[in-house]
Parts: sequence; C-alpha cells; structure tokens
Amino acid sequence: MTTLNIENKENSLLTDETQELLCFATINESKSWQDILNLYLEIKAKNTPKKVLMLLEDIGQCEYTSMHASMGDGLYFDTSEVIEECEDEDISHYNTLPFQLKYHVEQLLKPENQIKLHDIYGKFNYSDQDLSILMQINEHPEKILDDVIQLKLVNTETETEKFAAQLNGYFSCDLSPFESFSLIQYLDHNFDLEYVGLGASLLFFIKKPNFTSDKLDMLFEDLEKIYAYNQETRIKLKQHLSDHNYIILPYVDSLDVFDLEE
Repeated sequence: MTTLNIENKENSLLTDETQELLCFATINESKSWQDILNLYLEIKAKNTPKKVLMLLEDIGQCEYTSMHASMGDGLYFDTSEVIEECEDEDISHYNTLPFQLKYHVEQLLKPENQIKLHDIYGKFNYSDQDLSILMQINEHPEKILDDVIQLKLVNTETETEKFAAQLNGYFSCDLSPFESFSLIQYLDHNFDLEYVGLGASLLFFIKKPNFTSDKLDMLFEDLEKIYAYNQETRIKLKQHLSDHNYIILPYVDSLDVFDLEE
C-alpha cells in the first residue's frame, strides 16, 4: 500500500526551507506509478506556490552525480560567502541550500547559458536494446523506481526552474545541466509537458491540463532528432503518450544499467 510520510527536522537549526529542499516527504511501498502521480498532484495542490520535485530512481547515484554536476562551469557556488557560523558545520552547509538554489536558477536562466534545442540534436545514438528498455520503462515505470521516493518542495517561480534543486548531467556523454534544462523548458513551453522529477538516468514528465494530442507529430520529430529513435520505438512511444498522462525520457547515453528481465 502506498504511504506518504512527511519528514520531520532532524535538527532544529535547519531552516524550514532547507528541510524542504533536503527532503520534504517520502513515498513508500508503492506498486503503482499512477498512485505516485496522484500523490504528486495532491501535494502540489496543497503546497502551491512552491513546486514539488521527485527523486525517483537510483537516488543515491542521482545525488552523487548531481553534486559533481553542480560544481561544473557556470554552476559552482561558493558557500563561504553566505555560510553562517554554527557549532555543527554540516548544518551550516545545509542552510546554504536556498542560496544555492537561487544561484543555480539565475545561472540556468542567463541568456549566455541558454541552449537551443537544435544544439542537442544527434546527442544520442541508442542501440535497439536501449530503445527496448526505454519502452519497457515507460510501460512499467514501477519496475525501475526506488523503494523509497523522495519529494522536495522548491521555492521557484516555474515548474521548469525546480530542476535547479537537483541539477544533473555530470558525464560528458550525457546531457549537461544546461542541455537538460533546455529540453525541460522546451517540452513545457511548446507541448505542455510538466517536469516532475528525475533519477540517475531519467527525466519524468506529465501532461499539463492544456496538453493536446495535435502536436504529437511535431513533438516526436524533435525527440527523434535527439534520441535517434527507430521507427518501431517512435510509433510505440507516441501511442504510449497518446494513451497515458506521462512520458519518461533519458538524459544519459545508455540504459544498460536497467535490468528488466525479471
């Protein structure tokens, strides 16, 4: 049975916003992807105008690569400029998270850091096995989700900007943080697909209320230029999005980390 647990502060010196960025809540024991999406929408409605960001698969690796990605060119934030003296150095560092978020949003939005979608055309060359795994992930997301899913509350103006709370794209063969943000913005602004979260390899999107199927052809023409879908995958994934309220897309160059044989 799917359960939601709101996290309590482990230390009273943590600010409320810091705790929300570390972990606002967890979803446990869920066997249903749709239950998770329903909880996402429920928590979002109760906590507006803050945004909800979910960490969904291989969270430990996701956090590790995110840490390194946030130290990359144009994203490194010197916490010494805002850190406050405290008996607990870890708490002092954690309390800089709201400042880091603000800085990363600013960096992602800078005109000189904006990536055009056509700049990531041809980024990936997936094997037939990768594409088969991608379809299986979309058909049965619950198979690749962590047992405990984390939710963050993020104080940003838009749904796209919450990506800054868990930047990712560390390896050179993956989408960089700026490239992933470009894709997230493009799908939101042009196709009403809302970014809801990520894992160590995947970006997760749901349909917004204004989503319409009349743009599906245009959407998959663009996605095919990034992911090099074969015809079978394009047809199946397009039909999947037509029939369901979500789509899952990779930001890494291979999906062989997923074992879906069972």
